[in-house]
Amino acid sequence: MAEMNQLAHFMYGRGFWYATPEREIGGLTDEQLLWAPTPNNLPILWHVGHIAHRERTHIGLFLQGLSPPIIPPEHEVFGVEWRPIEQLRRSVRSVQAVLEWVREVREQSHLFIDSLTDADYQRVPPTSAEGLSVAHWLFITTAHTAVHIGRIQLLRAMILGKHESAC
Repeated sequence: MAEMNQLAHFMYGRGFWYATPEREIGGLTDEQLLWAPTPNNLPILWHVGHIAHRERTHIGLFLQGLSPPIIPPEHEVFGVEWRPIEQLRRSVRSVQAVLEWVREVREQSHLFIDSLTDADYQRVPPTSAEGLSVAHWLFITTAHTAVHIGRIQLLRAMILGKHESAC
C-alpha cells in the first residue's frame, strides 16, 4: 500500500513537476492569467481550472461515486465545453478564488489517495467509464494534467516574450 500511495501522491504534485499548475503560474498577474493570444484560445487560468475540474470529476464522481453537483457552479466554466474568455471572467469571483478552489481540489485528491489500500487500486468502481480501475483513473488524470501543464508553459512563454523551451 505504501508504495502505490507514495507513487500516487508523487503523481499528484508531491514530486512530479508536471502535476502542479500553481508551480507554473508563479509571478504572473491576474491579467496575464486571463490573457489569450486570440479570442478563440483559452487563457492560462482556464487550463488551471480545467485541471481541477477534471481531477474533481474523475476522483469525486468516477472513483468516490459522489453525487453531483461536485463542481461549484461558478467553476463549471472550466468543464469540457469551450467558453469565451468573457464568460470565464463573468463566471469566476476572482483569480484568487479559482486558485483557492484548485488547492482545495488537490487536497481532496490527496485525502482520497490516503484512504486507498492496495486492493483499492485494482478495484473497478461501478461509476467508472469503460471499466477502468482506480489506478487507471488516477494516472489517466495525471497524464491529462501534464498535457495542460504543457499548454500553460507555452502561454507563459508567449506572455513573457520568451522562446518556448524544448524541454
